[in-house]
Amino acid sequence: MNIKEEEKREGFHVVDALLKHSPEIIKKIFIPDSRNDERLSSLVSAAESLSIDVEVNKKIKQHPIAKITPQPTLGNKDLKEFIESSATENPTVFIVDNIIDPRNLGACIRSAVAANVDAIIINKHQCSPITSTVRKVSCGGTEVGSIFTVSNLINVIKFLKDQGIEIIGTSEHSEDIYTSMDFNTPLALIVGSEETGIRQKTLDACNHVVNLSDSELINSLNVSVASGVVLFEIKKHKSGL
Repeated sequence: MNIKEEEKREGFHVVDALLKHSPEIIKKIFIPDSRNDERLSSLVSAAESLSIDVEVNKKIKQHPIAKITPQPTLGNKDLKEFIESSATENPTVFIVDNIIDPRNLGACIRSAVAANVDAIIINKHQCSPITSTVRKVSCGGTEVGSIFTVSNLINVIKFLKDQGIEIIGTSEHSEDIYTSMDFNTPLALIVGSEETGIRQKTLDACNHVVNLSDSELINSLNVSVASGVVLFEIKKHKSGL
């Protein structure tokens, strides 16, 4: 089995997501010969029902691997077309500004997709790329979410503002707690790394900056936890709960 990195998708969650949402891009699925359990049987049945070839491979130890048709990376132009053509009147956009750790990025994407965000924007020069680790940790989120990698985040923020989307940054130094916000509006939430947070010029471009914790003991959270907390609060507001 010789698969180029851009054609390879590995892991049960990732392959399951492809089978459910993008089966047309799967060329073949490789499975380990050392497993014979219900989870693998279910995956094989799903693939066969879609007429996707499945091959047993002795080199694979635990997790299935899908060989796919390489997919283009969506960028600035694609994002603008997506936003301008969207029928969603109250969109939620999730922006990752400064996360280098691929596991943190994957966890953030997982939270964002689970919270039903409309678009995920990754700052190309200040973040980890979408690696195999990111895909695994996202549990299929990278295969399902609308993800755009942009080269100039400040210009993107200006564009979003022009589209009537409020920009909300997060910082442990803000005096405004996120629970004081009304999130039932078109908005983009920006998060950054635990170590350095969102870059200052990005914070300066925000309409609002909120803190996630008013605890006197610990006033910062892991970025993936922080993302989930605020994104599900946004989802609750927009659902009228």
